[in-house]
Amino acid sequence: MKKAFNLSNQTIKSNIQKLRKVMTDRGLDGMYISSFDPFLNEYVPLQDNHRFYITGFTGSMAEVLVPANGRVRLYVDGRYHEQADLEVDATEVEVVKTGPDSSTTQDLANDVKKLGIKKLGYEADRTALGYLKKLSDVASETVALEGGELAKEIPFESLPALKEVQLVPREWRGRDTLEKTRSIFSNEKEAMFLTALDSIAWITNCRGYHLPFLSSFYAKALVTKEKVYVFVTPETPVSDKAKKESGLEFISLPFNNLPRELDRLQNTLHLNEVQYMPSMLNSADFAMLVKVFGTDRLKEKADGLYGYQSIKEPVEIQQMDASFRKADKAIFNTIKWVKDSIKAGKRITELDLYNETSKKYKEQGAHDQSFNTIAGVGPNGSIVHYGDPSDEVVIKDTDMILLDSGGYFDGGWATDTTRTFFGDSSKKPDPKMIEIYTLVLKGTLAVQSAVFPEGTKGNVLDGLARNAMRKYGYDYSHGTGHGVGVHVHEPGVRISTISNVPMKAGQVVSIEPGIYIPGFGGVRLENIAWVEKHPKFPKMLHFVPFVYIGFDPALIDMNLLNSEEKVLLEEYEAECLKRGTSLRSLK
Repeated sequence: MKKAFNLSNQTIKSNIQKLRKVMTDRGLDGMYISSFDPFLNEYVPLQDNHRFYITGFTGSMAEVLVPANGRVRLYVDGRYHEQADLEVDATEVEVVKTGPDSSTTQDLANDVKKLGIKKLGYEADRTALGYLKKLSDVASETVALEGGELAKEIPFESLPALKEVQLVPREWRGRDTLEKTRSIFSNEKEAMFLTALDSIAWITNCRGYHLPFLSSFYAKALVTKEKVYVFVTPETPVSDKAKKESGLEFISLPFNNLPRELDRLQNTLHLNEVQYMPSMLNSADFAMLVKVFGTDRLKEKADGLYGYQSIKEPVEIQQMDASFRKADKAIFNTIKWVKDSIKAGKRITELDLYNETSKKYKEQGAHDQSFNTIAGVGPNGSIVHYGDPSDEVVIKDTDMILLDSGGYFDGGWATDTTRTFFGDSSKKPDPKMIEIYTLVLKGTLAVQSAVFPEGTKGNVLDGLARNAMRKYGYDYSHGTGHGVGVHVHEPGVRISTISNVPMKAGQVVSIEPGIYIPGFGGVRLENIAWVEKHPKFPKMLHFVPFVYIGFDPALIDMNLLNSEEKVLLEEYEAECLKRGTSLRSLK
């Protein structure tokens, strides 16, 4: 379905004026607005996304700088360059497009310095501690706005009631909570404070589906060797099984009472060290930790729990594989539905495709989608994270269609797959469609078949994905791969031009090169794979795909594939045929 929550340009303009009034009252030269909620989530409901109220931009990630004078500045990476231009009112908002070798956060920080902003405001409960440190380096003074301060001026919407937090059965996940905590901490005087919701879901083995496209639940946690103290609001229902699970204690309280509760626990536990992850802790919570534990006991842990949770256990790999097999069927059935409908002369639209995708996932047992399905038809396929499917865009037999989707099945592990396909295989695609599709396919095959030493950095693999297309003058402005786990985007592994994250056995990562031509269309071919120790070569790694959905033969120029690529393609297609997910069967 289309987004249920929208704001008019006039409302956004009014919100900007109200924000600037707060800035004037506080004597601010500029204001930083993040895309985050207090838990620093990536996918935040628009009702709770303060950036949306100021810009109207609906993408999952962006940064906003509001100078005292002039237009609001919206910083977006390559996934959103075209989408941002289409969504914002250019008279009020300037889109700042970050290149592949920079980041939205870095570009914003640079502009704070260039614009001479001395006194910069920020929302303490929605600004990552790690990023606040960077802002503090470029502004003479940073001023914290407390939680709820902007809400006094801007009418933010409330969120719906929460679902019950459920314990995941042992057969659908890895070790019990205490098995995990005892392997992480060496003694009972160490702890970690968590607000990263996927990490809390992983360490507790619980799921709640509290936010759109996320299987996790709203909570904060103090993790110790012998117990995980899970703080939830009084409005949060928790199942009896979760409450009774060994090693878990759910504590219900308003979050403004959390300092008092942590102080009580410290008087009992006498912790010597409390770790925290700067990039996943908001500055208000950090101030609370300082007040309770003092600076001497606090210790930065740059990767939080992701160093542990990104290395999947065998049972987690098995469950993710089972989820992807169901997702494969859902995607294949959706593509078949499109091609069959076109052949039958039916009128189907972009929005029909979006809705049919969700339907096919539910038929396979999905509890929810793992992100907002991208259903880009024709020119809309060039919008990397296109999220507003239209009921006025009718799918034609000569259209190239980009479908990026994912779901949650039993166990609450995210799936994520992209396939680009042609409307009617009996028709002849535009030669440029065939060219860009085949070049992207070459990139996908190159990474998926790679053999590489343990510890190889993600930027090395990224180059393999881009090599073939660059020889034809093409490139793409997003990364090649992200981690996948409880959430569809999981830190701990990354393949990109700037990634120095080492590859390790057990990681799960996407492989998703693409080519996007505004006004023409786009191609992305995304498989998810897990990293395995090579069965023959010591100290070497390789990828094992989770995804087996055939590529569209109508869009492949076999003359552009070398002999090795042809063998790789045939081996992959043979497995797809065996699983009943080969697009060759849809001719």
